[in-house]
Amino acid sequence: MLSNLVQNKGKKEKHPFDRAHGVDTGGLIYADPAAEGHAGDRHNAGYYATAPSLFHGAIALWRETLRGTGYALEDYTLVDIGCGKGRVLMLATEYGLREIVGVELNPPLARVARKNLRKWMIRGRRVPQVSILRPGSPVPRLRIIEGDALSLALPDGPVALFYFNSFEREMTEMWLAWLGKIARDRTAPLDLIYIHPEFDALVRQVPGMRAIAEADIPFSEEDAGADAFGVDNDRCAVYRLSQS
Repeated sequence: MLSNLVQNKGKKEKHPFDRAHGVDTGGLIYADPAAEGHAGDRHNAGYYATAPSLFHGAIALWRETLRGTGYALEDYTLVDIGCGKGRVLMLATEYGLREIVGVELNPPLARVARKNLRKWMIRGRRVPQVSILRPGSPVPRLRIIEGDALSLALPDGPVALFYFNSFEREMTEMWLAWLGKIARDRTAPLDLIYIHPEFDALVRQVPGMRAIAEADIPFSEEDAGADAFGVDNDRCAVYRLSQS
């Protein structure tokens, strides 16, 4: 999530996901250090979309952790922290979740995400009842919130937070402190699906946070071929935050 952007000019090829579905979710984008924007920009790690195979692998890992809990994916709201151009939101529509929420600080990225989601729906992508509405509209099943993750009001009921290192260390510490605080007033499950868990040690310090699963997830051949960093797998950790 960033309010002023600089597009990395390196890799320009469209990701196979974008070519297949007529959307624009690619790019390696950082905050513009010369621009005056949101105070949180200097703590943001930039935008790079999650590889589809990595997302599907992460959801499969998380789903396994729900066995025996009495909860299923259909009970959960998935909140993508720093949803960018909306690729995770589109992919999430395949899983029958109760609600899908994207949080994005940057209005231009949020606009791209809304456009992408409309295209995804128009092409018959599985969820005809989804609404794409602007902030202040009635709550739909799929929505994008333009705003700061530190001021987010989480929905009632079970929530899974999808997080791919949207923040640098200082902001991550603030965000985790916020999670610990709001968890005190919640009775429903609060899960964290953390891709490339660079700050795993910080996460484990949150009172009530338990690591419940971790795995290296291989990319599909096309995702590996399109990756800007030349990697063919990434790590996913799943945590569950209980009342302290």
